[in-house]
Amino acid sequence: MGYRKHGVLLLVSGVVVLISISAIVMLAEQYVDFRNTYFREIGEETKRNNFFLVRTFKSLLKKGDLERMNYVCSGFQGPNPMVIKIIERGKGPIFTSSDGPQNLLEHVSEPETRKLFRSHTDENVTFRFVDQMRSYMIYHAVRFTIGEQHYILVMASKCNSVTLLMKQTRMAIIFLSVSGLLAVLAIAVYFFRNIRMPLNRLFESTSRIAAGELEAEIYIPRNGLIREIALGLSSLTEQLKQQLISFQKLAMEQEKVFDSLSEAVLVLDLNGNVLRFNRAAGKLFFPWCSAGSRTMPPCPEELLNLLKEKAPDGNTFSCRVSYSQGGEAPAIPLLVSGLTFNFGAERGVLLSATDISDFERLEAEHREFIAAISHEMKTPLTGIIGAVDAISSGALDKPEYKVRCLETLHSQASRLNTLLLNFLTLNSLEHPGSDRDKNFLPVKIHSIVRSAVEINRANAENRNIEIVMKDIARQMELQCDAQLLVQALSNLIGNAVFHSGSEMIEVEVGTNEDGMADFVVRDFGRGVPAEHREKIFTRFYRLPSGSGHFQGSGIGLAIVRSIALYHHGKVFVTDNPAGGAEFHLLIPAD
Repeated sequence: MGYRKHGVLLLVSGVVVLISISAIVMLAEQYVDFRNTYFREIGEETKRNNFFLVRTFKSLLKKGDLERMNYVCSGFQGPNPMVIKIIERGKGPIFTSSDGPQNLLEHVSEPETRKLFRSHTDENVTFRFVDQMRSYMIYHAVRFTIGEQHYILVMASKCNSVTLLMKQTRMAIIFLSVSGLLAVLAIAVYFFRNIRMPLNRLFESTSRIAAGELEAEIYIPRNGLIREIALGLSSLTEQLKQQLISFQKLAMEQEKVFDSLSEAVLVLDLNGNVLRFNRAAGKLFFPWCSAGSRTMPPCPEELLNLLKEKAPDGNTFSCRVSYSQGGEAPAIPLLVSGLTFNFGAERGVLLSATDISDFERLEAEHREFIAAISHEMKTPLTGIIGAVDAISSGALDKPEYKVRCLETLHSQASRLNTLLLNFLTLNSLEHPGSDRDKNFLPVKIHSIVRSAVEINRANAENRNIEIVMKDIARQMELQCDAQLLVQALSNLIGNAVFHSGSEMIEVEVGTNEDGMADFVVRDFGRGVPAEHREKIFTRFYRLPSGSGHFQGSGIGLAIVRSIALYHHGKVFVTDNPAGGAEFHLLIPAD
């Protein structure tokens, strides 16, 4: 892994070292070639010079003039001293120059040196570096004859100038090699210290940032080109951080919006695989699936069927679907809207499902409300129309019909007015922000009870029913809407008057264990069966006709319940231990 990261840097260093070694090798080869060429030329020159020397010595040997031969040899002594020997075959050395250095004369006499001249060729030139002489030596052997006598002329010369030249050349090569290696070493040190090491640290910083550590600090050298690169990367990293933070905030906001939608939203592919869903969809379709689960749940069968039917036809669709949650739970009506879209090379579908059970329930209640109004208004309107028809037919001319028609008009008009007031009151209580504001003032409870009793006094006396007010403290007060509370209590008393079948009704006010004011309307009549006690407080609910109860409009007790909730209280019915029913209206004291 490290080689991959720094392969280029190592390659550059290797190339520089390889070039330096190649240069040193080439210098060494050039040095060897130069030396061999130089020695070859000197050898040729030595052969030419010794050719004339051999001719001279041949003539002098014929004369036996050895002194002249020494003289001739002394003329060759110079910066490169030499020794000349003439060996006669069968006799040994017959002449040795006497002017050469003593160490050179001894060198020529050594067995190792004499072996160099035991060649069977007529002429031989040899070069070698002799450690003993600390110099390059040139050895030349020439065979010649005088008459029938064979001779060998041996010449050994100390090449001081060649040695000096070779030494200087070798020192120059060593100097260049050492200089090159030092230069390569300096370049390598500079490269690793100022380029590779900063790049390594810079790479580590960027790797940490790439791994998600946005707060990792970018390494910035003190100087050099890497500093400029690091500064640029640092600037880009800061911009990247800001963009990532913005993207994260945007994603979090979008996720919050997505999860806060009240509609169930799912993202699926065309095969029906769930790719994503919000919290509402999880609660509706996948209550068993945790929010952090990586395994997506299967798409509900109802949505799969809808997807197969609607998605291929167009980009948008909307329809009603009944979704079954399984078991004995009733099916939920859903309004499902879909939108097909492209993401990359794939196509997906965005589905939103809205639970419309409340809308359908409200619509059913609305229809029921209209039907109830129509039904309840039909009876008084029929009476009014009948009375008007009778008047049109001349009923006013007969006193007995006149009184009956006027009473009918008055009673049915009053009943119609009461129905309309009840409907309006119920509507305002169920929509408290529309036309009614809470304005609770301290009111004496005794006056509320007395007002409600007086409203029902005439109806009770007509039915021979006695309404009894139990002991109620006259100074006891309650924060409430007096008009609504009088209406609620009046509805409870009127309900007992018309429907209980009791000959006496008791009204009292107490306080329960929670400190709430408890208005009790108690009758001694038929009572309310247990299975109907919760339902009688809903709109338009009436007890079955087989029970023998008088059939009312079905909204009186619903108004009582709405007034109780309006005051943050409640209403309920229990059995009267003495027979009959007890209606309790609980209102908070504060």
